[in-house]
Amino acid sequence: MKVGAIDIGTNSVHLLIAAIDPSGHVEVVEKAREQVELGSGGLSAQELTPEAIARGVRALESFKAACDGHDVEDIYATATSAVREASNGVDFCLAVKEATGIHVRVIAGAEEARLIHLGARRDLDFSAGRVLVFDLGGGSTEFILCDAEDALLQQSLRIGHIRMSELFHRTDPLGAEDYRALKTAVRGALTPLLHRVRGGDFQSLVGTSGAVRTLAMMATLRRGDQAPEHAHGLVLHRSELDALVRIFRTEPKATYAKLKGMDPKRIHTLPAGAIIVREVMKAFDVTRLVTSERGLRDGLIVDWVLRHRPEITLAATTPDPRRRAVLATMRHYHADPDHAAFVARASRVLFDATAPLHGLRIDDRRTLEFAAQLHDIGHHIAGKDHQKHGMYLIRHTRMPGFTAPEIDVMAQLVRYHRGRGPRNKHQAFAALKSEDKARVRVLSGILQLADALDRGHDQNTTQLSADLEGGELRVSATTREAPDLERWSSIRRKKLLEDSLGIAVNIEVQKAITGP
Repeated sequence: MKVGAIDIGTNSVHLLIAAIDPSGHVEVVEKAREQVELGSGGLSAQELTPEAIARGVRALESFKAACDGHDVEDIYATATSAVREASNGVDFCLAVKEATGIHVRVIAGAEEARLIHLGARRDLDFSAGRVLVFDLGGGSTEFILCDAEDALLQQSLRIGHIRMSELFHRTDPLGAEDYRALKTAVRGALTPLLHRVRGGDFQSLVGTSGAVRTLAMMATLRRGDQAPEHAHGLVLHRSELDALVRIFRTEPKATYAKLKGMDPKRIHTLPAGAIIVREVMKAFDVTRLVTSERGLRDGLIVDWVLRHRPEITLAATTPDPRRRAVLATMRHYHADPDHAAFVARASRVLFDATAPLHGLRIDDRRTLEFAAQLHDIGHHIAGKDHQKHGMYLIRHTRMPGFTAPEIDVMAQLVRYHRGRGPRNKHQAFAALKSEDKARVRVLSGILQLADALDRGHDQNTTQLSADLEGGELRVSATTREAPDLERWSSIRRKKLLEDSLGIAVNIEVQKAITGP
């Protein structure tokens, strides 16, 4: 199965599409990045600008199209510093939801750090001891002290390259006063972390963000090394960073594009980023760091795998995406699997027996089976009117593999698995096409009778057969214990099937004969 992870940061929006096999192994299918500068001009004011919101929504629309093109079954999206601090962050999330259908989860700094650790840990080298991972974002920087087994400390600090640029990089090149103020602000922000972690508490420093990787790439090319094909495992020495900071302090921004390895989209904020990284290295008395290409979006995929082990197992045993979606929905809403399985089997028996009369297709048989498995999920909300709640849940649950018309019919079958049956005064039913209305009447009649034959949800009915004889449908059932409940319930709920097929339904329910 395929999953999409979207990291909505202050500077960039990242997409990772991964194929996950039954063992939980992750294979990257596609990566994409859009530099939308969501927090640009808004971090200080704690408000996203209309232009930034528009850029962010366009990026998410593009990513949604990419996910659809790869048949992605689930999209896991999070937003970090810029959105969580903005007074109109909710407006941005609603705009994304309306434009793409993607639900954006706004996460706190500690959760951001946890996800970064999940994404980076499989590539970290713990042979020398503990590792301090830091991710320099546009609005915040996350620090994670970890060993081979666990994250020992996670902390998020409000020092990001966009935030610091807005506050302190007011002259071109960077003036002495702003330079001193920027360094002082970073050192002050690091103080609480330094009370908990000292340089001797870890043996390796790893930077995971794009800003850090850009600085390391620039240093690599400046020392004359061959340009690598990727930015993973690059080494950045503090002396090399000192040289880059001197350039940023003395040269105007217009000249930065000529620097080897410079990302043109980072020209305005990388000087502040370089100073933050240097202050981190100095604070911990570290002379070099190593880069990692793993980050939050990788952590989202790992987190998804950890949260969805049942779905992964289901994907291995159930290749049909529609059946897989139904089983996952049943599990999510805690449906009774034994009762659902009985009603599905009974529905198939009744469908096949009445096929000469209704003339429905094999696809309708499968729709009926799926609706039978889902018919009681409304109990997740409330027992009373659970058929209506079930219809609502089916309409609002993402079920890959189904078309919108199929969802409509299935929801209607769940709606009418009990009660008087379809009525044109019911708005949702009235909106169906005439052929779908006829289909719903017949199939919901079958579903009502099948459900009645397990009225006690104890599978007391052990054998079931149905045949057309003499212009009527004869249904014969055998029970393990006394058949009173099944007989009473099925006789009460046969009328909808009789009316939809225009025949009488004769039901015989008897207890199985046991030996002396």
